[in-house]
Amino acid sequence: MAYLTILLATLTRFIPHAWNFSPVYGALLFGGANMKKRDSIWFSALTLGASDVVLTKFIYHMNLGWEELIQMAAFASIAMIGWILRKRFTVTRLAFACLAAPLSFYLISDFGVWLGFNTYPHTWNGLLACYVAAIPFQGRITGSTALFAVILFGAQQIYAWHVNRKKHSQALAG
Repeated sequence: MAYLTILLATLTRFIPHAWNFSPVYGALLFGGANMKKRDSIWFSALTLGASDVVLTKFIYHMNLGWEELIQMAAFASIAMIGWILRKRFTVTRLAFACLAAPLSFYLISDFGVWLGFNTYPHTWNGLLACYVAAIPFQGRITGSTALFAVILFGAQQIYAWHVNRKKHSQALAG
C-alpha cells in the first residue's frame, strides 16, 4: 500500500494543483513509516526523480543537472524522517514529522539552489538570502504535509482499529 501511495502522490505532480501544495511529502512520510527502510529511500528517490526528469525536460523545457541529485536526497530525507513513526506511532511524533519533513527538504533543496545556480553569491550571506527567499513557500508546503499525512496515517489507524475490533469481537464470539 505504501508503494502505491507514493506512486499516486508522484502522479499528482502532473495534474493541476495549488502551488507548493501536494500529497508528496505526506506520502513520503507514510512510505518511510511503512516500507522497508532501504525501499523507502530508493523507491521514493527513483519515483520522484523520474517525475522530476519528465517535468523538467518535457513540461518546463529546462536542462537537468547534478542538482537533481540534491533534490532526490531531499526527498529521501523525508522518507527517513518517516522512520520515527515505525515502531511507536503517536500524534506527537506525527506532528514532529510533519514539521521536520518540510524543514529538511527546505534546508537540503535550497542549499542545492544556492550551490548550483548563480542566483545568489556563493557566500554565507548569499546562502542566508537564498533561505530567506524560500520562506514564503514553507507555509503551503508544511500545511499540505500535515493534511496529507493526517489523512494517510489517520486512515491507517482507523483501518487497524477496525481490524482489531473485528478480531476481538470474533474472539469473544468463538
